[in-house]
Amino acid sequence: MNYGFIGLGNMAGAILAGMAVSGEFAGDKIYGYNRSREKTEKLKAGMGLIPCGSAADAAEAADVVVLAVKPQMMPAVVEELSPVLTPEKTVLSIAAGLPCAWYEARLAPGVPVVRLMPNIAAKVRSAVTAVCGGAAAGEEQLRIAEKIFGTVGSTYRVDEKMFSAFSAIGGASGAFIDLYIDALADAGVRAGFPRPFAVSMATDAVLGAAKLVKETGEHPIALCNQVCSPGGTTIEGVLTLKRLGFESAVQQATQAIIDKDRSLAK
Repeated sequence: MNYGFIGLGNMAGAILAGMAVSGEFAGDKIYGYNRSREKTEKLKAGMGLIPCGSAADAAEAADVVVLAVKPQMMPAVVEELSPVLTPEKTVLSIAAGLPCAWYEARLAPGVPVVRLMPNIAAKVRSAVTAVCGGAAAGEEQLRIAEKIFGTVGSTYRVDEKMFSAFSAIGGASGAFIDLYIDALADAGVRAGFPRPFAVSMATDAVLGAAKLVKETGEHPIALCNQVCSPGGTTIEGVLTLKRLGFESAVQQATQAIIDKDRSLAK
């Protein structure tokens, strides 16, 4: 099976790296096109990607076509590719805001479309990726998508009506966590730690807390309560966060992302 990547930016590069490390995808089966020749040549040297002269060339050579361009570029790209995207090919898109029906309205009847949304942690193969199939996408196409994106982390099948919410909670929320780590590091610097030490300490603390939730299966609040001893220090910090609106701020920020994502589809 041949794979064609249209757009070779950071996310496509991370996915291609994951595919290469997995050992399940041969470099001579992967084609790619990017407007910047430099990125194409870099991926060719690093993992044997076969460069193509146009997006249509990459799509024509492939059985599975991964659309990894920005949403604002997608109309022109899909228009160019529509003559070569036949029902025998599988189309995977990672563009935000564009539902499967958007592609189906612009492609030949019966072309299988799978919509996905990985996050930036794909760079370290720890992404969470939403997977949603269009009208013509069956189990085979969904498994193809999961095999590719499973090389960079976990995959979750979701109904398309929940896609915007997944994009916010499973994807964009990484930016919230980065802000939280930075805020903890700032507090550490204020307390007297050197910044590199404070950043490392805060990052490990976040990783540890996440691992504890995942591996124990306990509710996050149950774990929080285990740390909050009666009359102790941690409960003072927790109550201060609650008083300052920590939970409400996170929920409102998440809803803002959901609303923005849904507006892109209009």
